[in-house]
Amino acid sequence: ARWEQLREEGVIADPAPGNGSLGAYFPFSRLLREMAAAFLMAPVTMLLILAAVIVALVSSLGSDLQPVRDFFYPAFVINPGSSAVLQLLGQIDSMRLFIQTLTPVLLHFGAIHIVFNSLWIWQFGRMIERTQSSLLYLVVVLWIAFFSNATQYLWTLTPNFGGLSGVVYGLLGYIWMWQLVMPYGRLRLPPAMIGVLLLALVLMEVLASSWIASAAHVGGLVAGMIAGLLTAGISKLRR
Repeated sequence: ARWEQLREEGVIADPAPGNGSLGAYFPFSRLLREMAAAFLMAPVTMLLILAAVIVALVSSLGSDLQPVRDFFYPAFVINPGSSAVLQLLGQIDSMRLFIQTLTPVLLHFGAIHIVFNSLWIWQFGRMIERTQSSLLYLVVVLWIAFFSNATQYLWTLTPNFGGLSGVVYGLLGYIWMWQLVMPYGRLRLPPAMIGVLLLALVLMEVLASSWIASAAHVGGLVAGMIAGLLTAGISKLRR
């Protein structure tokens, strides 16, 4: 009786035509169309998110790391000192090891971790892909991933880290620099958003540095700023 009353009052609508079929409640065709549109609009961004989600599912959201053990950063032997960077670079002597310096960005340790990072990657990534080329965006992402992961490893000398957060902050830095160099361009963010994310970076370092890859965040931000200054500067000189 209560159900009928709510239906008559318009609070609860009748299901879409389909004789009670599952498709009436879960519009799979619409979801597929939206996914296809997202892939067409930002293919690299969508593939990056999809890869991270698959790795998260295979690892049971980080609770079973054995199947993804090869995604962790290589355990390079580093003697602390001024030549640490050269020591690290000198040990990347195969394509497999180089790829392994990138793959930690696909590792996530919990639902909140993967959801939070994916949302920001989608926000920043599609913005860059829609205003610039997917190829340039891919190169920028790979550069940020390499730099942020190397920074984290050199800071802690342990491969136990992962996540797209460093790439998120790298894309933030990239857009930020484009915004400064090309203030009237299409690639821009609200100053308040930039400020909040930078404040969050500081707070994470102060309050949770022991279990958050803060060095990767900072390294990613710096890498993104370098890439942004370089590409925006070249673009401005060509005009």
